[in-house]
Amino acid sequence: MPTDGKSRVKQVLPWLGTVLLLGYLGYTTDLDTVADALADVSIPAILLVALAGTLATFFTDTWCVKLAFSKFVLPVTYREALPIKATSYFLNILNYNVALVGMAFYLQRSKNAPFWKSLGSMFFLNVMDIVALCVMLGAGLLVNWGSDTLEPATLTVAWLIVVGGLSGFTVVVGMLKLDLRIPIISKVMKLEILEPLAKLDLVTTVTFVALRVFFLSQYLFSQYLFLLLFGIDIPLERLFVYLPLLTFIQIVPISISGLGTTQIVMRHFYTRYVAAATAHAGAIVDAFSTSAIFGFMIFRIVLAYFFLGDLSREVIQKAGKLAPGEDATE
Repeated sequence: MPTDGKSRVKQVLPWLGTVLLLGYLGYTTDLDTVADALADVSIPAILLVALAGTLATFFTDTWCVKLAFSKFVLPVTYREALPIKATSYFLNILNYNVALVGMAFYLQRSKNAPFWKSLGSMFFLNVMDIVALCVMLGAGLLVNWGSDTLEPATLTVAWLIVVGGLSGFTVVVGMLKLDLRIPIISKVMKLEILEPLAKLDLVTTVTFVALRVFFLSQYLFSQYLFLLLFGIDIPLERLFVYLPLLTFIQIVPISISGLGTTQIVMRHFYTRYVAAATAHAGAIVDAFSTSAIFGFMIFRIVLAYFFLGDLSREVIQKAGKLAPGEDATE
């Protein structure tokens, strides 16, 4: 398939996946209960929570981007990092990986930074997110130890993610530092995109993991407030298990910003906590999840618009069309 054709397919698939998943949700939910839940909730409160959560996570995330670029590529001020992060919010509609490419490409175009080195710093930040999610998930599992509301299957998957994620991170960093001579693997380990991980030390690791846990906790608390607004009385400690699991599902690029995929899993996680006496508790969860996802998405786009830089349009077009394996420096 020609490159243009591959790019179009890559752009269309998330939209198709979203339509199919949302169609399934609409078909299997009780729309009257959804409408009643939306009518009963305070719209100003929803907007306030979405706005506050968006502002907090945007400015914290931007600070992390600034630190990562400054640590591994070249000095970047907070003001310079704002349009870079804002641009990524538009690209994140396609998927998270495209947003990473867009931020690296923006730094290359704005400050003549090496593209692969810039992408490596964003890949490093992505790895720190995974480690932070594993730390949060592990803490959540310990806090909820003995709880009969966490199903054996959920516990098994969660512990596998924690152990696999943390041990995998340790092994990869260890292999990079030891510079082992292993056929094929050694070549991969020399890639510039992995350079930040090869230079990683304990202080940098702890610092970035702590920052990303703080960032993710802001999102977690916003979700908690959203749940309470819809009468979903979930203990806060449960979210330290559910939110990391939902985040891992959300980054799978089969729909736009996780629309549909996360909502289906939310039904399974949250239905038991619906306070209202109704035979259609799942529909109330659908009302919450749809409002939360669209609320945050809309506010992110609106907020990001005010911080876009002169290069944003070019970066969005370039990164959005980037086919797998294509060099953004071309």
